Amino acid sequence: MSKWVKHRESNYANGEKTIVYKAKGVDAWIESRKVAVPHANRSGYWLHTTYFVCSPDGSEKEYWKLTDAQEAAEGENEN
Repeated sequence: MSKWVKHRESNYANGEKTIVYKAKGVDAWIESRKVAVPHANRSGYWLHTTYFVCSPDGSEKEYWKLTDAQEAAEGENEN
């Protein structure tokens, strides 16, 4: 597995955050997106993080675990 390093971090309202990870020799990058999800039956929200493999062609695929996203991004490079 390649070494993934934090490339950029953006912070938004309500604790929302996007972190971009890149690895040397891998064309795709990974975006960790933490979003505020409103509670169904009361006020407030909870934070949920998912990981997106973003390709240079503009396509994205969502994963629930960072390790799954890393494997997918590195697998795209093998094609």
